[in-house]
Amino acid sequence: MKDVIINIVGAQGFGDQNDVIELSTIGKMQQREGKFLLTYEENETLKPNTVKTTLKADGNNRVTMIRSGAVNSKLIIEKGKRNTCFYSIPQGELMLGIFGEEIDNTLNNNGGKVKMSYTIDIDNNLLSKNTVEISVKEV
Repeated sequence: MKDVIINIVGAQGFGDQNDVIELSTIGKMQQREGKFLLTYEENETLKPNTVKTTLKADGNNRVTMIRSGAVNSKLIIEKGKRNTCFYSIPQGELMLGIFGEEIDNTLNNNGGKVKMSYTIDIDNNLLSKNTVEISVKEV
């Protein structure tokens, strides 16, 4: 497992509304069974609560994002497929549909990037269009 610097730029929007979130943090990266795993904490954005995120990048077809702590979820972003996922926040649980549009994974043992775009829906009603770019480099 390596210490890495992780930079995340996420955009979420619907119609004319667009929000961009940026986060830079120190995390861990490892390769297991041909997949790259990134682990980091999002404590800066959700003080005083902490969210631990584990991202599993499996080639250019699938990314799984598991979050635990103040927010609990397991989002599966799979190119060309819709997956149903639970998303739990202090106010309650939601059942979301996640449709993976694009995944571009260039992670290697020295770092790299994962870019993905996907939509989120509730009961087949579009909630948002999302893009996330995660850049990783060794500390």
